[in-house]
Amino acid sequence: MGLTGLPSLDALVEPLARGWIVEFYGYESGVRLVYHHVVAEAARHGRVAVVHIQEFGGLNPYLITRLAKVRRSDPGNILVARGFRLRDVPRLIDEAVATGAETIVVVDPYLYAPRSWRLYDLLTNITGALRRASEKARVVVANRATKFNSGFLPEGGNYHHHSVHVIVRLDPSKRGMIASLLKHPGKRVPRRSLVHMAELVVAGRWVGQRPLLEYL
Repeated sequence: MGLTGLPSLDALVEPLARGWIVEFYGYESGVRLVYHHVVAEAARHGRVAVVHIQEFGGLNPYLITRLAKVRRSDPGNILVARGFRLRDVPRLIDEAVATGAETIVVVDPYLYAPRSWRLYDLLTNITGALRRASEKARVVVANRATKFNSGFLPEGGNYHHHSVHVIVRLDPSKRGMIASLLKHPGKRVPRRSLVHMAELVVAGRWVGQRPLLEYL
């Protein structure tokens, strides 16, 4: 079972062991596109629960459905919950575990992180929930770059950085995007891979969508 269904990116992060937390972070549009691929790929193999911490936008159901059809996944396997406050995040992650999902995708869990690093102990409940979830399911985190350290590290603080097993930074490229493997228990890092645009998009492929008039 590939994590993303994108050959060059899967080759970079694999092998993966059960119980590992995998994180993608970096520029927003690249991270968004990757977690859509992760959700569609996971739906091929069982239930996937998406915990989406953003006030609006971000999750494109039409893109997920399109990717699912390309991969012959079942969109009915996908459950989505959206959170709007910092204290919502651990609860929603625990509820995702309770659904029996085989894969849990957590999008932007530290969106409401404090502005001061001195208050980052407030985030330990989120990281703890991610660790608990990894005992029951495959956990994938779509994160943002931190406000500190010139934005090079992912958001979440030291406890989060130590808890995540695999970390991949995504940066834009004219030919797609550059994926940099920064942490992996089974590989020497750093490593880099070009994820070509042809892998990332499904434009031009007919996958059986209904005509627009059927929705009117």
